[in-house]
Amino acid sequence: MRYKIIRILEPDFGCEGRPDGYEQVDDVIVEDEKGHQKTLQFKDQELYDRHLDEGDYIDI
Repeated sequence: MRYKIIRILEPDFGCEGRPDGYEQVDDVIVEDEKGHQKTLQFKDQELYDRHLDEGDYIDI
């Protein structure tokens, strides 16, 4: 199924920063062609590697 990326929510670690060895996972809000939304989780690096950003489409 094809989804549009509506929003990417990255975790906020405040002034402490990311813990050592932590692999960041983002919540990605997507919407299907009928307007139904759901939240998926993607590794942050995977989003960068696939050049995915808000407004892009993804097939799942």
